[in-house]
Amino acid sequence: MKPRPSVPSVTRSEVDPGLPDEGAPRVSFGLPVRNGERFLGRALESILASDFASLEVVVCDNASTDGTRDVATRLAEHDARVRYVRNDEDIGQILNFNRVFELSRGEYFRWIGADDQLHPTYVSRCVEALDAHPGAVGVTTLWRLVDDDGKVDFHRYTGPRVDASDVVARFRTTLHLLRVDRLAFDPIYSMIRRRELLATPLLQIDQWCDRLLALQLCLRGPWTHVDEVLATRREAHEPEAVRVPRFHPLYRGRGVEPLSKLYEGLARVVRAHPLTPSQRARCLAWLRIDHVRREAHLRSRFAARVVARLRGR
Repeated sequence: MKPRPSVPSVTRSEVDPGLPDEGAPRVSFGLPVRNGERFLGRALESILASDFASLEVVVCDNASTDGTRDVATRLAEHDARVRYVRNDEDIGQILNFNRVFELSRGEYFRWIGADDQLHPTYVSRCVEALDAHPGAVGVTTLWRLVDDDGKVDFHRYTGPRVDASDVVARFRTTLHLLRVDRLAFDPIYSMIRRRELLATPLLQIDQWCDRLLALQLCLRGPWTHVDEVLATRREAHEPEAVRVPRFHPLYRGRGVEPLSKLYEGLARVVRAHPLTPSQRARCLAWLRIDHVRREAHLRSRFAARVVARLRGR
C-alpha cells in the first residue's frame, strides 16, 4: 500500500480546548469542510439536537475562503461540544478527513459531510446497537439522498448485510453492495468503533480511498444494522473530473484513474490482511469476478447512453 502522508501536527489546545480531562465523550463526529458555509449550520444543528448527550463535534476547516469559520465559531461559542480547528492551507479532502478523526476522542466515531443531516435519535440508536454487538466493527442505518430541488432518492434495501461471521462472505457482500446499491452500504458515513479505525491506515492518498477503507473494515469484522431512516445526505451532481482534484494536491491537473487501479488497490488490501491461504485465494477470486461485472455494467450504461442520443436526433 502507498504510505499515508503525515497530517499537520496537533497541539494540546486543539485536542482539548477547555473540555474536562476526565473521560472522553462516547461519540465523536468528525466534520471535514472546505467552503461549506451554505449548509454547515444546518448539519451542526442536526447533530446537536441529538437525544444523546455524550458527544462531540470536531470541525476541521480546510482553509475555507467563505464564511465557514464564522458559522462554526458561532456555534462553538454557544455549545462546548463543538470544537473548531482550521488548516492554514488546503491539504486536500483525504488528509482533512484523517485529521478530523485524529483530533477526535470518542469511543465511537462518525464522519459527516457539511451538507448532511441526522435524525435526533441517530446517535442513541447507533450506540445502542454497538453496545449490544461488541464484536461489530460499526453500525449502518438506512439513509436517503435529497437534492437541492427536494427530490428524494430512497428505497428500502432488503438483501444481505455485511454481518456474516465468515470473512469471505462479508468480503463478497461488501463488493456487491459497493458496486450495485449506493443506498445500502456506505461505511465511511456510518458510526465506527475507534479501535477498528485505529487498526487501519485510515484514508490513503488514492482516488479510491473510501472503497479501500471499506474493504479493510469488512475484513476486520461484521457490521450491525439499524433498519431505520436516520440520516439524510445532500445529492450533489458533480463529474469525477471536478470531484477528484479536491482529494489531494497530487490529483490537481490529473485525470481520473482507470478502474483497474481500484482493483489493484483492493488486491493489495487482501494480500496485506492476515487471512488463511484459502481465504485469501477466495477473496482474490471474488475481486476478479467483481471487476468483470463492473466493467460489463459500465459498458452497458455507455451503450444505453449512445442509443438514447441516437434516438434523440
